[in-house]
Amino acid sequence: MNRRTFLWLTTAGVLGTAIAVNELMKRATAAPPAPKRLYSANDNPAGGHFLSRVELASGQVQTVAVPVRGHAVLPLTNNSALLFGRRPAFECAVVEFVLSSPEGEGTGVRTISATAGRHFNGHGCFSTNCDVLFTTENAYDEKRGVLGIRDSHTFQPIGEYDTYGLDPHDLQLMPDGKTLVVANGGIEQHPDFGRRKLNLDTMQPSLVYIDVQTGKKIDEYRLPDHHLSIRHLIATADGCVGVALQYEGDLYRKQPASLVAWQEQGGDLQLLDISTTDVARFNGYMADLAYDPQQQILAVSSPRGNHTSFWSTRERRFLHAHPLPEPSGIAFLPNHRQFLVSDATGGIHTFPSQTLASSASLLHQFQDKLWDNHLVLA
Repeated sequence: MNRRTFLWLTTAGVLGTAIAVNELMKRATAAPPAPKRLYSANDNPAGGHFLSRVELASGQVQTVAVPVRGHAVLPLTNNSALLFGRRPAFECAVVEFVLSSPEGEGTGVRTISATAGRHFNGHGCFSTNCDVLFTTENAYDEKRGVLGIRDSHTFQPIGEYDTYGLDPHDLQLMPDGKTLVVANGGIEQHPDFGRRKLNLDTMQPSLVYIDVQTGKKIDEYRLPDHHLSIRHLIATADGCVGVALQYEGDLYRKQPASLVAWQEQGGDLQLLDISTTDVARFNGYMADLAYDPQQQILAVSSPRGNHTSFWSTRERRFLHAHPLPEPSGIAFLPNHRQFLVSDATGGIHTFPSQTLASSASLLHQFQDKLWDNHLVLA
């Protein structure tokens, strides 16, 4: 090899390495791919239970009948998802989506059973490397909330953690990958009494942070009003947590101070400001949340109040709300700067993410679909 060839090869190698490194850096810093579809549990007017997958661009829908009323959803692969049973549920369902007809009906369901003395509470999440599934559960005879721990491939139980409170509902893995945040609703229930609430006078909701490796409690936060049940969560990429609340007090005597709370990383859990007149329209009940980190706007649905609400986390206050028939699931589309909201008529709407009030636009309409409380994008 002569000197000219050596220098040419060396230069080419350096350039090739630089190009490869540059490509890796582009991939590492690139925005995540835009979601193409959404998942949501739904019922029909006859009382049947289903999981549906909707292609956002075309509106094509695949629907699978399931043996349990569903709540939250975890996509597993391009063609499968895990549907958590709505509390109190003794089963969850793994659903395979397979095109089997021109109408796009899906097929393929297997169930996951709760362990003895437990029932599922509607939510779950994976560990960082997705080898473990955590599920919120009620140890009803022990009057204790637990996180079920299951192998994510077989879904067989391998252990459990205490949630340090009653009625764990929503569950999120924090962005550090080492911490779980749990919404303990604080309500005592037992399957012998259906969905009856047994301890409203003494309920103690809490927001609890748990070490994912040991199950030990790291922190616990409570709100001044013990009738504000902490139900649903959203954890942001920078470690903040938004909370949707449901009021278990007497609405005829007193309105809650707020129905949405926010916690900056390392800070206190604080109710967001709202007037008594404005909070009354939500009928004491908030459901799903979605967040726009750029505008710092939190969107929260209120199916019992027939409104979708928008809140500024920067200013810690309510912004505006818009009527929809029982809005339920809600998600944020970052590439369009829009919120998606489902409703009880089978509609899926879009709202622009902005501080000023605006109207909803209908994206898709589906007959005979009563959407459940959550939309999940993938």
